[in-house]
Amino acid sequence: MMLELKNICKTYTQGKLEVPVLKEISLSVEEGEYVAIMGPSGSGKTTLMNIIGCLDSPTSGEYLLEGEDIAQNSDSKLSDVRLKSIGFVFQSFYLLSRQSALENVALPLLYAGVRRKERLEIARKALERVGLGDRVQFKPTQLSGGQCQRVAIARAIVNNPKILLADEPTGALDTQSGEQIMEIFQRLNREGVTIVMITHEQEIAAHARRVLHIRDGRLLEGTSAPQAEGPSLPGDLLPPASFQVGSGKAAPQRPAAPRPAPPVEQAAVREAAPSLPRRDRKPASEGPRHAAPKPGSQPPSQRKTPASRPPVRQARGAETLPPPLEVRRSQPSRQDQPGGFGSPISIDLSGAFAPPPSREKPRKVPGKQRPLWGSSKRPLPQS
Repeated sequence: MMLELKNICKTYTQGKLEVPVLKEISLSVEEGEYVAIMGPSGSGKTTLMNIIGCLDSPTSGEYLLEGEDIAQNSDSKLSDVRLKSIGFVFQSFYLLSRQSALENVALPLLYAGVRRKERLEIARKALERVGLGDRVQFKPTQLSGGQCQRVAIARAIVNNPKILLADEPTGALDTQSGEQIMEIFQRLNREGVTIVMITHEQEIAAHARRVLHIRDGRLLEGTSAPQAEGPSLPGDLLPPASFQVGSGKAAPQRPAAPRPAPPVEQAAVREAAPSLPRRDRKPASEGPRHAAPKPGSQPPSQRKTPASRPPVRQARGAETLPPPLEVRRSQPSRQDQPGGFGSPISIDLSGAFAPPPSREKPRKVPGKQRPLWGSSKRPLPQS
């Protein structure tokens, strides 16, 4: 048995409030196995990976790595376990931007006390295993996202760890680069590396041999992901399909109304049934509304049908219709009568443009002078 978790619980304390994250987690992973753990955000999968990778300690429970209980070890012992037995692949790569790919991969060997010449040679072989033998002197700023993740994988396997932990290894990559990383993981697993991968993508988890699901801090084993990821509804909340105001039962669904048959051409209906009354025609009992037509005019029944009248189209599957019949009108059209609808209206606008009335003062009659009122001088007498 490579690793075994027994009743692992993790609780965080925020002031006086205790927040449980992991609840009675039990997990066993054999040597050379490829396991994927899936779960939505906030389900506790990252906390579980930190405990497996000795980055965090559980509140209670047992953690056996190759038969040794390391759950309550000190920080220095956990650091030695991370250096010699566990390799990490993170979503954000965590590479040193000023160092080359070769120096980034050789960094764990530097902490292990390996000489420079030897560690650079081991790091070069690790880069060749992930297909970057020609990029050893490139810096992370000169590499693509997929190539940076390959450098991180080479750094994780340079010490020949017993377990390779991958936390969302394809979360920051495109689809093609993600498939290349999964091919590298499968090749490493065939070489005997034990892999535990954390992901929330079903396509990525399908590359693993065993898929586990974590939800609300509890681990469930299965072969496929749930239908919909996310928090479950409370037990006292009705599902949307059965919700109805004033009743706890589902509302009955009304049957769909049958679709009406395609309408027949309006022209064919008018020609086939000329006796149907029109809406805009009044009954004959009311009498004609306008005066009779002028004498000598041709009656409407003898008028010829214009030649530009379009032919009647025949509906599919309908019988041959009789020739069109002329509809006799019992009264003349409103447009044919003077003063009816459509006839011109005569408006005399000559008065609007007539000149204004004259405002000239009346002429004075000779021999008569009007006195100047208000003047101190009197008019002279006339001789």
